[in-house]
Amino acid sequence: MPAPEKPWFPIHTERLILREFREGDLADVHAYAVMPEVSRFMTWGPNTAEESREFLDRALASQADWPRGHVGLAIERNAVVIGSIRLDLHDDAGADLGYTLSQDHWRQGIATEAARAVLAEAFGSLGLHRVWATCDVDNTGSFSVMEKLGMRREAYFRQDRFIRGAWRDSYLYAILAEEWISPG
Repeated sequence: MPAPEKPWFPIHTERLILREFREGDLADVHAYAVMPEVSRFMTWGPNTAEESREFLDRALASQADWPRGHVGLAIERNAVVIGSIRLDLHDDAGADLGYTLSQDHWRQGIATEAARAVLAEAFGSLGLHRVWATCDVDNTGSFSVMEKLGMRREAYFRQDRFIRGAWRDSYLYAILAEEWISPG
């Protein structure tokens, strides 16, 4: 898969701006990364202030490269970073999608709006063939977002992730370019 010649972001949606992280985002990032419920199904967190700083430093350092296979974007709403969304490009014309959202913004359609915008770019300007995402089988919020996007459950992985001292099961969801129905 040829790398995109120029960045395909920032992305503006009805309520959000999906953009690269900035140095001034640290307080906002830490505000959601410290929430136990936000990181409950993640391999990270809840973050200490130092861990949030390290995350932001990695995000800022990666922005020096273009093209790059990992694109992590801040989800901004009303001038506040309330989460993040990433797209990891793979050589097989596919990508892995992931997102994190502040608990204060759950159940408002924000994760769906952000992910829909990234999928539109993935299948539009990036010309990808397939996008997939995984989540813990108990993370109903995450797999509900995937289902709203038209992604289908393709796999149930038993005890595939060791998180917080226990093996966890995961779902794999995916969507093909030919299945994608762009909003609008």
